[in-house]
Amino acid sequence: MGTIVQRLAAGLHLGRLPEAVRAQLESEDRILYLAEGILETAIFRHYGTPRFYSLYRRMGFIGYFVLSERRLIARAKCFHEIDISAAYDDELLKAMTFTARPKYLSLAFDASAKDPQASGQIEVRLHLPDIAGVAKILEQVGARVVSDG
Repeated sequence: MGTIVQRLAAGLHLGRLPEAVRAQLESEDRILYLAEGILETAIFRHYGTPRFYSLYRRMGFIGYFVLSERRLIARAKCFHEIDISAAYDDELLKAMTFTARPKYLSLAFDASAKDPQASGQIEVRLHLPDIAGVAKILEQVGARVVSDG
């Protein structure tokens, strides 16, 4: 069934993995986990770029999350865009702290790991249906996952 947000997203075709991205991933390797139409929350703490600064900012999105044999992709769009795409041996993924919580999986990292001109902390909370399964896959590909709850 899914949550109200997931049903609404599915009905409006929001947060779906584009067919071109799906085809590319399937040609490169196998998709290990896919969640579409999920709620994602981005939290920016002491975040700054040359044109913008925010002490604290929180935004909600509807997006998708993919783990393939080679990479992680978390993407969401609504007024703004969250776009994380990293191979398992990428420095960005090595800089991330994964925390499996009862209601969401948290990906936290220093903003400069994604954009050298940015500073501060970024946390993306992925409200996934199978947090334990995703944590297990992440651990198998070499990511460090902390369980909190």
